[in-house]
Amino acid sequence: MIHVKLTGEFIKLAPEENVKGAFDMDYVSGLPVSKLVTELGVKDLGIKYSVMVNNSRKPEDYVLSDSDTVLIIPLLAGG
Repeated sequence: MIHVKLTGEFIKLAPEENVKGAFDMDYVSGLPVSKLVTELGVKDLGIKYSVMVNNSRKPEDYVLSDSDTVLIIPLLAGG
């Protein structure tokens, strides 16, 4: 099981019953972060993002493990 938390604009990508953007997904052995964000539709929104796994920033090629907690955060810009 992987615990996923979406924030900001990405909350709308969560399953309908998870209004707050937090949900669990079945663990798939060898699943890289890049495939997870693609499957969730994050890349389709065209918003830059950062991925934290177990409270540590990880690159897109990082392979997830069972029980990982994944936080996907939209990056903000402004002045």
